[in-house]
Amino acid sequence: MTEHDVLIIGAGPSGLETARRLSERGLSVLVLEKKDRVGESVNCTGLIGAEIFDKFGLDLGSILRRVQDVRLVSPKGTSLEYKHSSCFAYVVDRDRFDRSIAEAASAAGAEIRTGAEVTNISWTRSAVEARVATAGRDDYMTTARLAVIATGVHQDLNRKAGLGSPRHFLHGAQMEAEAGDVVVPTIFAGNAIAPGGFAWAVPSRQGMAKYGLVTDGDARAGFEVFRKKYLDGKVEGSDENKVHVKAIAQGLISRTYGRRVLAVGEAAGQVKTTTGGGVAFGLLCADIAADVIARAFGAGRFTDSALADYEKLWKGELRTEILLGSYARRIWARLSDARIEKVFQFARMDGVIPLIREKAEFDHHGELILALLRRFSLFGILDGVAHKIPHFN
Repeated sequence: MTEHDVLIIGAGPSGLETARRLSERGLSVLVLEKKDRVGESVNCTGLIGAEIFDKFGLDLGSILRRVQDVRLVSPKGTSLEYKHSSCFAYVVDRDRFDRSIAEAASAAGAEIRTGAEVTNISWTRSAVEARVATAGRDDYMTTARLAVIATGVHQDLNRKAGLGSPRHFLHGAQMEAEAGDVVVPTIFAGNAIAPGGFAWAVPSRQGMAKYGLVTDGDARAGFEVFRKKYLDGKVEGSDENKVHVKAIAQGLISRTYGRRVLAVGEAAGQVKTTTGGGVAFGLLCADIAADVIARAFGAGRFTDSALADYEKLWKGELRTEILLGSYARRIWARLSDARIEKVFQFARMDGVIPLIREKAEFDHHGELILALLRRFSLFGILDGVAHKIPHFN
């Protein structure tokens, strides 16, 4: 006899959304989170697309700022200002954002245990068994009829379950400090600070901003260059130990389901390959996972074939987005600072901003990427770094 219908390992947004949706359908759900509290020490800019609040019925109480403007800065300091036709994103308090989803899951009937790390999972004929470690207590075992791995970038349980793992990782670094003159989210380009990526300054809590970067290179070293070049007088004297670094999964994962197990969120590679953000993709795929799991329980079947629709459905939604983002990032990584400057100068003169205004979506970049690649290729901006624009369908 299993203790629960579904065990969810990890209490980030994707795991919690899966728990909420399954609990609403009457299933017994246990969520285990190794951190001491939901939302603790989340290393994120806090920029969340505005449309997902309505789409997923999210609580608005975590919103700190509305975002309608963004500024982009080239390696030589050329500045591009972009103003969208309406608010397209929010800066949120990620601690409160995650806790609000946890509260909704609990209200639906899910049990959430924090300070509980799943160190191993195994399978019997009729159940999934998980070994759980907690501070100050002996390890214990818990069982469920099906498990969902939502452990973010950590892949140990994926491997134990025979699932795929990311082939590539970006590296991120971020800290929060006084905002100074940071009024709108600002993106900084340049190989000296973030080769293959970009840096940012995003206003957050009152009088504060988050400064960070993602890169193919050494994130901590890049952040120090970024600090010296752009941030002296803003974060000068800040404790370098407050710079938090992390890896960010990139690219499609080969297999995200197995017998009595699924992976969701970053553990399944459901991350924007343009920016490294994972909240919107994770919530979308959590709902897909919940639908497939509910059908499996309705049929009483938990085999590979019974859960295979999950991968078909979520990759049907996101495969092209993820592959196009990866392609665009590879091109970006080949650009010298001189070529990046040329992109900025061209964007100021050619009407690229109106194109962005027409095609841009905060969480889905594929259509805009294709439009920009065609525009830049037409005028020779990407000669020598971009090949024929591929088709991913």
